[in-house]
Amino acid sequence: MERIGIIGVGEIGRAIVDGLCDGVEEPPEIYLSPRGARTSAELSQRYPNVQVCADNQDVVNHSDVVIIAVRPVGHAEALAGLRIGSDRTVVSVIAGVALSELRRTLGTGAPLVRAIPLPAARERRSVT
Repeated sequence: MERIGIIGVGEIGRAIVDGLCDGVEEPPEIYLSPRGARTSAELSQRYPNVQVCADNQDVVNHSDVVIIAVRPVGHAEALAGLRIGSDRTVVSVIAGVALSELRRTLGTGAPLVRAIPLPAARERRSVT
């Protein structure tokens, strides 16, 4: 299974991790940003396949798929300086930020897609 990184670990990030790990026989490797430190630490203690990285670039470096779950306000600052190769897939769950704007912010040719996960992802009852 692919290695999944999550940058921005708030309520949506937590729901995604829970949905990928809770009650799953072989969950993927998940790498979390230190952004949302309390939640990241809690999730890494609960699930042995979840690790907290030193910074956002470390998340990218460990991951095949990078989920960006930061708040719309300040997203450019949170993502500034990231280097994302075209061999990664980027999934944006940022509401109200166009993919074209995110592509400019990231400066990457990597595949970039949008998802709208809901907290129901936690129970695997969401199409995302």
